[in-house]
Amino acid sequence: DYLFFGSNSSKLWWKNMYPWMKIRSSKIHFNGIRLKNIKFPKKIKKNVQISFAGRIVVENNPEFFIRIANEYLKYNKKAIFNIFGDGLLLKSIKKKNKKKNLRFHGWVKKEKIYKISNIIVITSPINNFPYVALEAKSYGIPIVSCSKGDIKKIVINNFDGYLNYSNSEKKMALLIKKVEKNYKKFSKNSLFRSKKFELNNSCKKFWNTINV
Repeated sequence: DYLFFGSNSSKLWWKNMYPWMKIRSSKIHFNGIRLKNIKFPKKIKKNVQISFAGRIVVENNPEFFIRIANEYLKYNKKAIFNIFGDGLLLKSIKKKNKKKNLRFHGWVKKEKIYKISNIIVITSPINNFPYVALEAKSYGIPIVSCSKGDIKKIVINNFDGYLNYSNSEKKMALLIKKVEKNYKKFSKNSLFRSKKFELNNSCKKFWNTINV
């Protein structure tokens, strides 16, 4: 009776794959997040902690994260780069990258990821509406991403993070540097904008559509 989509790009994909389906009037409902009771911006304690969180597979381009790390360490030799997750590329990436500033954690509880991290970097070419970005914001953690898709509805440039549609590690490193330099602002704005994606409001929009 109803067909809903979680992003504009997923709806476009269905439209291209199944052109005979009448989906023009189908609604798009974005995901929501349970907000944490966090009132103050996150702080960088000693060394900035920059993290990748997700499956370590080709689609998420973890090797680009490694290149970004190597570029950023030219600016800040004390920065720590964390990789949270597991996947087919983990073994080969660990074997090739043994710098002490690069740490592999495997799968851990999300609370640990966001407790450690100051900045989350998303390196997948397409990431329509990534839940990791919503979670990060609810902890006051800014996002720097090169992904295309509806992530542009989550991140506003120079407000709560940055979107960069190029595969330039130099550009990504520069944007991370900008976030670190004015971290309190970006963390505060991330907490502020997380309210827009509060789970109950997302659910209400969904049910209101069905109850019309």
